[in-house]
Amino acid sequence: MGEYLKIFFIILPKAYWIKQASIPNTDQFLEYVHTVIPWLLSVGGTIIAKDIKQNSDLSQWDGGQLGVIVEFESKKAAQEAYDSDIFQEYLEMRDFSSDLCVSIIG
Repeated sequence: MGEYLKIFFIILPKAYWIKQASIPNTDQFLEYVHTVIPWLLSVGGTIIAKDIKQNSDLSQWDGGQLGVIVEFESKKAAQEAYDSDIFQEYLEMRDFSSDLCVSIIG
């Protein structure tokens, strides 16, 4: 198994955020779309997959789960983005402590 992992990481030197967030209302959802996504792009992240599960079938966001996979050029770049003052301040201001899970793989 160890050899397979070595081959995987040689072939795939990039790193990824696997991110799951619970976003309770329309305002926070729109803020995320207008703030975090452009910031991710500005630090070299590329959103390669997303999954959105809304609490209801309403045409307006009434809360739900947002899953995102973000690709970075390296594990260092992914970690630096996560540790950046801008991202940490955003998390602190929105009190995502119990509603956000980010794993860095790479």
